[in-house]
Amino acid sequence: MKLGLAVAFGNSPQRDIGFLKAAVQGIEELGFDSAWFPEHVVFFTSYEKSKYPYTDDGKTPWDKPDFGVYDPLFSIAVAAQVTTRLRFSTSVLILPQRPALLTAKEVMTLDHICEGRFDFGVGGGWSREEYEALGTPFERRGKRFDEYIKAIRTIWTEDRARFDGDFVKFENAVLLPKPYTPGGPAFIIGGDSEAAMRRAATLGDGWYGWWADYELAPHLDKLRAELRKAGRENDPKFQLKLGIPYYGTPDHLHLKIEEAKREGVQEFVMSLPFSQKSLDRDLETWAKAAGLVAPQPA
Repeated sequence: MKLGLAVAFGNSPQRDIGFLKAAVQGIEELGFDSAWFPEHVVFFTSYEKSKYPYTDDGKTPWDKPDFGVYDPLFSIAVAAQVTTRLRFSTSVLILPQRPALLTAKEVMTLDHICEGRFDFGVGGGWSREEYEALGTPFERRGKRFDEYIKAIRTIWTEDRARFDGDFVKFENAVLLPKPYTPGGPAFIIGGDSEAAMRRAATLGDGWYGWWADYELAPHLDKLRAELRKAGRENDPKFQLKLGIPYYGTPDHLHLKIEEAKREGVQEFVMSLPFSQKSLDRDLETWAKAAGLVAPQPA
C-alpha cells in the first residue's frame, strides 16, 4: 500500500512557500509516495448555509476567521521543481465551481510541469457560501460535475473537440499541447456520499474517501457495489485511495494504516500535524508510525 501526506500551506506566515519546499523534500526523502494539496478559494467566518460533512454537528473543524491555503495547482508546480520521485494530487479541487476549459488548460500545463507525476483529485464541495462568492450556482453541482469531467476529457483527447452539454458547449476547439500523460491525468473522485461513489465508479479513474468517523469495511462495500453496477469490480486500473484527518498518537495511526491495508486500500493519505520549528522531527515520527523508517533501538 502506498502512503501519502495531505498538507496545507499558506495558512500562517510560518507555512510559506519556503516551508512548502522543505516539507515536500522531507516527505520525499523519508519514502512517502505522494503529497496532496487541498483547495478552498475562500473561507468564511461562519457557515450559516452549509453543513460540513465530516463532523457530527456539521461545523467546520477550524475556528479561526483568518484560515487559508495556497492555490493547490500553483503549490504543486512549486513542489514538482524541488522533487524527483514524489507524486502529487489535489485533495480535492472543487471542480464544479471552476470554468471547465480553463481548468483543463491549467491541469494540462501542470501535468507537463510534473512530467506526469500528477493525479487529478476532484470533488463537488460542500460550501454554498463559496459557490455563491464565486458566482456559481450551488444547485445542480452534481450534474455540472459529471459534465465537466466529460468535457475536460474531450478537450484533452480530441484534436478538433466538440462538446454539447447543459453547462459546457464548444465546437472545433483546439487545446495544445495535449497532457503529458496520454489521455490526461487520472480523475480521482473524492467524496463519501453515494453520489460521489457512483461518480467514481462510472466516470472516475479512482476514488478518494475521507475516513472521518465511519466503519471502514461496510463503507468500502458501498463503493464496491457501485463498481459492480458499473461493470468495473475487477478493473485493475481503478485506484482506491483513502485519506484520514489525524490528530492521535503514532501508535494509533499505525493501527489505522494496517486496517486500511487489510481492506484493500491502495493508497493511504494522512493529514498530520507538523510545524516549521520541528519539521524534520515531526516528519520522521510519522514516517516511523507508517513503517517507512525503522525505529532506532533504545
